[in-house]
Amino acid sequence: MAYFPPAVPGPEPTIEDAVFWSHCAKSELRFQKCASCGRFRHPPSPICRYCRATEHDWVEARDEAELFSFTVVNYPSFSGIEPALPYNVAIVRFPSFDNVRLVSNIVGAEPRELLIGSRLSLIWEDIGPGPKLPRFRASA
Repeated sequence: MAYFPPAVPGPEPTIEDAVFWSHCAKSELRFQKCASCGRFRHPPSPICRYCRATEHDWVEARDEAELFSFTVVNYPSFSGIEPALPYNVAIVRFPSFDNVRLVSNIVGAEPRELLIGSRLSLIWEDIGPGPKLPRFRASA
């Protein structure tokens, strides 16, 4: 079952993040890594904010995510999302990837069960046309 109802639109890739979403379509969570200074960055960008280089690689994330922060949404931003209320918006951190952070959701957990610093496992949600979405579940 999808985290959000079908009325909720999926991502619309831009020129800067299209490669990120193409990896997601293959169930691969990859982050940009500067080929010059070796720092990771997200969201993707054409120029490294640390050294200004333009060359980069895409490195697959390991299963070591943790919950950095979250909020629980109780009021709908539009009527199509009402069936999902309450839902969480989470910031997921990847410690060995220069603490890169990704905005996502934690599935299968009640808001009172969410704990900052808890370990998370990556799961993929197929929402139909377009890329799959990286979601997370609390690790045992």
